[in-house]
Amino acid sequence: MVFRRLFALAVLCPGLIASALAEPALVEPTTLTQPAREVLERLMPALAPQFTLALTPAQQDGFHITGTAGHIRVEAATTPTLLYGVNWYLKYVAHLQVSTNGLQLGAPGLILPAPPAPIDKPALYPWRYALNENVDGYSAPYWDDVRWQREIDILAMSGINAVLIERGTDLVLYETFRDAGYSDDEIRRWITQPAHQNWQLMGNMCCFNEPISLELLHKRAESAKHIIASLRRLGIAPVLPGYYGIVPADFGTRHPGAHVIPQGEWNGFTRPGWLDPRDSDKKNPWFAKLAASFYRHQSELFGAAPLYDINIFQEGGTAGDVPEGAGAKAVQDALERSHPKTKTYPGAIWFMMAWQREPSAALLSELDTTRILIADIEQGRTPRENRDEEFRHAPWLFGGLWEFGGRTTLGAPLYDYAVRLPVDAAKPGSGIRGIAYFTEGVDTNPAAFDLYTEMAWHKEPVDIERWFAEYAQRRYGANDLHAVRAWQIILHTIYSYRADGVNGQGERDAAADSIFNAQPSLDARHAAGPSPEELRYQAADLTPALTELLQVAPELRSTSTYQYDLVDISRQVLVNSARTLLPEIKTAYEHKDKPAFDRLTAEWLHRMELEDALLATNQWFLLGRWLSWVPQWASTPEELARLHFDARSILTTWGDRKASDEGGLHEYADKDWSGLVSSYYRPRWKMYFDSLDASLESGQPAKPIDWFAFGEQWNHANESFPDQPHGDAYQQATEVARTLHLLP
Repeated sequence: MVFRRLFALAVLCPGLIASALAEPALVEPTTLTQPAREVLERLMPALAPQFTLALTPAQQDGFHITGTAGHIRVEAATTPTLLYGVNWYLKYVAHLQVSTNGLQLGAPGLILPAPPAPIDKPALYPWRYALNENVDGYSAPYWDDVRWQREIDILAMSGINAVLIERGTDLVLYETFRDAGYSDDEIRRWITQPAHQNWQLMGNMCCFNEPISLELLHKRAESAKHIIASLRRLGIAPVLPGYYGIVPADFGTRHPGAHVIPQGEWNGFTRPGWLDPRDSDKKNPWFAKLAASFYRHQSELFGAAPLYDINIFQEGGTAGDVPEGAGAKAVQDALERSHPKTKTYPGAIWFMMAWQREPSAALLSELDTTRILIADIEQGRTPRENRDEEFRHAPWLFGGLWEFGGRTTLGAPLYDYAVRLPVDAAKPGSGIRGIAYFTEGVDTNPAAFDLYTEMAWHKEPVDIERWFAEYAQRRYGANDLHAVRAWQIILHTIYSYRADGVNGQGERDAAADSIFNAQPSLDARHAAGPSPEELRYQAADLTPALTELLQVAPELRSTSTYQYDLVDISRQVLVNSARTLLPEIKTAYEHKDKPAFDRLTAEWLHRMELEDALLATNQWFLLGRWLSWVPQWASTPEELARLHFDARSILTTWGDRKASDEGGLHEYADKDWSGLVSSYYRPRWKMYFDSLDASLESGQPAKPIDWFAFGEQWNHANESFPDQPHGDAYQQATEVARTLHLLP
């Protein structure tokens, strides 16, 4: 049995097993496999009957795979591990794939092959966490329950056992401050709409595009109940936001004696105030009251969770005259008072991220570090070799963050995850207790997601070249030479960079975005302000990956995985070409060579047209799909207009003029999406080129353009866009290759 084999591992690696056992149970143990079976039936109905699933309680989790052809048995102690056992079998025995972007499940009537020998894999870490707080803004703000279920299914198949859910916290805040004496209208004008709300929960902003409707608050809470229930059925622990003291700016005025520290600005937005958590020790214990109210309402709606996400000084803010350690200790005390340990509940753990200057030594100084868990999300940017000391020996997760703003660019520092993670975890006394999938959006870079989540099951570094060769086989369903070559090229370009600690050059743990999406300028080098200005590989080195993919065997091209990759690689090659074309346009303009300028700008706009047509062929690159989720949440035409503005503005101007221009938030969430390219990015460039062309004609300086006003007009428009793909991806990718002279 698997558990006898795990006992043998414990003898070989006692420290590893002991560290896993030191953590509290995530969810109630179960022997019911029906929820796991339902995942298989949703994702792979034709293959699901060939699996026998078994859950057997044990002290140490892991999966065990046996079986004969057409009868595959997978057993484990928890449901996420059980489903990852199925996934491991699909990957390494059947050469099939379940991924964030497409499925490759073989030909109809496939009989699953028997494993050549029993397969045993222990769960090396107790925590396999997923979701950055920003996912609720850049990917999921308007998802319906069906779309959420698909994401949960993919996360469960990837072994994830803890997932952050922020939806519904707006109703908790509403009820909390109604208890504190605020009127219905006052507090609804403080709470931000769904796509921007996450930043309010983190204390970055408030009061944008208000008011939120009471109907929407209740709809979101009901949806959150369904999502959380689905997680719990699958043995996945919901992670919920905790309370650390955010209050409306006038809280101190309304409640004399409450000590509120102004938090200044975040990228042009006024931050909510921070209520001194030590107020719980004073005659006016407002923090204690608010925290108790918050957790009471939250528990009544969603039940208790093992982890509570709390980041007090996220990207700024100040403790003022409050000692950070004492303030943080009061936050922890309030969390634990509201979540006492029982025989069936291990109590609450404070979950926080290590990002920029947080958590500071001062903040950690008075905390019970056995009751916190830190997601270190800077390991892909700067190698951190002393985290155990910096975190005061608190348990921590080796985070995976390779994408910001939900941007569609390809890239990830895979060396840091495939090599450094297991090496660091094996060091004596290491506090690493798992992984934290922490990209700001989801469902991009499926190869990076696949490898990163798999690293929770590897004790040793992975041979990345071999891994990618096997990935190409299971991605498309055969050992195709052209597919293997394509993915080796992708590995050695897009995925070749690693953490280097270089500062001042943008988000170097992520890839450079498309300058087609940039606010037009002849000097544009990125679209999002913090995006890297340069590619970390030679653009020409990637182009052969496209021609290799175009030569993949015809019988493999119909898979959704191939279709996605063909569009994604073609897109990346095409947008990379802008980095050589724009300097040519600038030279023509500066030399007042109007014929060359007209020819080159026409080529630029043609490539953007081609990009939009390419993106239109795949569901993952559609603006219409993003907007299609919005109407279900609106109760009135006026509310629908506000919500559409919310969903559109997060992609473009992001916030008001101050936040967009002075705060630099415009284009932070730029995306290569059909509809967004054709209706927003391309018209901006055409307007800009027309102004430069007029300047060449007149000899006068080009007139300035108010790009924020242009964006606001688009944000308030009501144009609809297709939410289903159309066109032929192979034909469009071939046209990209021909346009770039990669094919005759």
